[in-house]
Formats: sequence, structure tokens, C-alpha cells
Amino acid sequence: MRICMVAFTDLHFDYRIYREATALRRAGHEVAIVASSFTPAPLEGWDDFDIHLIPIDRNRSLRRLYPLFWRRAYPLLLDTRPDAYHAHDLDALWPAVRAARRLRRPLVYDSHEFWIEQSSLVNRPLMRSFWSLLERHLIKRVDRVITVSQSIAESLKTRYGLGEVVILRNFPLFREKVQSDLIRETLDLPANRPIVLYQGGFLTENGLREQIEAATGFGDAALVLIGDGPSEKALKEQVRDGGLQDRVFFIPRVPFHQLHDYTCSADLGLCLIKDAGKSFYYSLPNKLFEYMMAGLPVLASNFPEMQRVVNETHTGVTIDPTDIDAIRQQVTELLSDDKRRATCSQACLEAAQHYHWEREADQLTGLYSTLG
Repeated sequence: MRICMVAFTDLHFDYRIYREATALRRAGHEVAIVASSFTPAPLEGWDDFDIHLIPIDRNRSLRRLYPLFWRRAYPLLLDTRPDAYHAHDLDALWPAVRAARRLRRPLVYDSHEFWIEQSSLVNRPLMRSFWSLLERHLIKRVDRVITVSQSIAESLKTRYGLGEVVILRNFPLFREKVQSDLIRETLDLPANRPIVLYQGGFLTENGLREQIEAATGFGDAALVLIGDGPSEKALKEQVRDGGLQDRVFFIPRVPFHQLHDYTCSADLGLCLIKDAGKSFYYSLPNKLFEYMMAGLPVLASNFPEMQRVVNETHTGVTIDPTDIDAIRQQVTELLSDDKRRATCSQACLEAAQHYHWEREADQLTGLYSTLG
């Protein structure tokens, strides 16, 4: 089967799309991808796929960029002449629906998050209403729906009267833990300085302000943030204004095929997302499992999906992500208790034997076997 994916994203950093495309190719399918391009830098590792990129100027308003992308994506989707379409997230669904109807092809909607409940829309009722109406209108025209957690699946079924929603969790490709000191080498930090790591997007109200404030009580540990996003400037100003330049450090966003070496060089992983919308509250972030694969004890939000995984695997602690004192206390306790940290680290590596993409991919390939 020839499958055409469409996504408004930067393929340099979109690990989920890469994993899905790779799984489908290994199952014998041919995969084309229509995506936005935010940089002229060449793509690495995508040679097995038929890639069609649409140049996008990130400095322009999304209100203009989305219609531009939809208009340019539609003819490309038709030209690929696939047997099925696969739309990644709501912002790519409109052109996929049009193309699928035009060519009478099945369409899979892959909701990477609870789109209309994301933090950036919580306090923007007009924009939230627009996306809600769009999703309600378009979801009736898809053949199958995928999402990332049981809680989001149940919410989508209730909201839109859906039948089955396939759960495809954000697990990384399995990799053995490696010996690495890449973060300290990159930042020129002493070999014995503990590293508390956050990796991912710098998004509005995702808990990073609280983590930076808590870093004043991390002892001699360094808080390292790997990533980028709309709140990056504000976070760097917070660090500068608080005089925390010797405690909090930034590393630019790292391509996913390089990230594991950075992760393995840390001592503790933070997954303290705030309850800024149900998309965060019901999330099961990829970083949680990347930390486990690197053997990092995790400090995660006490929300349903994350708390269940951490409690079942004994890989760390869950707390209220807004409780700055609790963040300080748990980070300090985990870093100071070598025996406890070693126990959690071993539990992480054992959990990684189960929570990896090679197992989860069967859900995706099984879905496409029903569309053939």
C-alpha cells in the first residue's frame, strides 16, 4: 500500500512521524510525506521516504501560515496518488480530507494531542471555537482515528461520538543506554556536577518557570533545558533576572537521532507538565520514556497517565508540578540518595524493555492491514 502522510511540522525534530513512517515501511508499505519546511537545512535519515516539503516562514502569523500550507499541500497530496492518507494532527487534516474525498481514498487522523484542549487555546475562546468546529466537521470524514493515550481516546469518543480510537503511545525506538558525558562537555561543566534534565518544547505554561525557580534549591546540581519554543525568550530572561546563569543552562533543540546521547549524560529527568488544559493533563509525553531508556529516574506530574506509568514501574516520583518546594525537595532527595537513585535507574532500564516503539508499532501496522 502507498500511504501519504501530511503534517504541519519540522521533520528534523518530529520523532513520532519518523517512527510511524519507518514502521509502515518495514511492514512493506511505501510512504510519501507532505510537510512544512522551516529551514533550508537538509533532512538526515529520511531517505527511505518520498518527501515533499513546503517552505514556511516561521516569522509570519499562524493565521496566515495555516491557509497557505493547506492551499499548497492539497495539490501535492493529489499528485502522490496514494492508496490511503494519514493526517498528523488537526492542523493538517483539512487538505487531507479534501484529497481523500477527491480520490476516494481512506483517511487516518492521527491526533498527537488533545488539540482543542492545548494550553495555547485555553484562554483564547474564539480560536478554540474555530478549531473545535473544524475538528467536529472534519472528523466525520475520516475512516480511523489514532491518539496518544487512553484518556484522550475516551475524551474524543465522548466528544464526537466515535467508535474505536486506536491508542499509539509516544514510545521511542529502543536503544541501549550509552556511556555519555555530552551535556557536561557541551556546557563545560565539571564531571562531578549532577545534571537535572528537561528536554522538549518550551511551551506556554508547561511548568518550566516553576522548575527554573525551584533550581535555586537544587544544591550544586545544574538544571539543563534542551529544546526551543515560544516561551524561550521569557525563560532566558527569568534566568538572567534571577541571577541563575550558573544554575540553569540552555542547549538548542537537538535532532531526535542525536538526543539519546544527551539524555544518557544526565542524572535525573523532569516531566513536570502543568495542568494548563486537558491536553497536558491527559498527556503521556515521549520524554518520560526517553528518560527511562537512558536510565534516568523521573520526576513527573501527578496526572492520570503519567502517574499510572511511574507508579507501576517504580521509576521515580510524581508530584504537583506547581509545588516549587516539592520540586526542590524531591530533586534534592533523589540526587542525594545514591541507593534509591540506582534502584530507580535499574527500574527505568527494565521498563524500557517494554515501553518501546517496536512493540507499540503493531497497533499501527494492524490498523493499516484493515484498510488494505
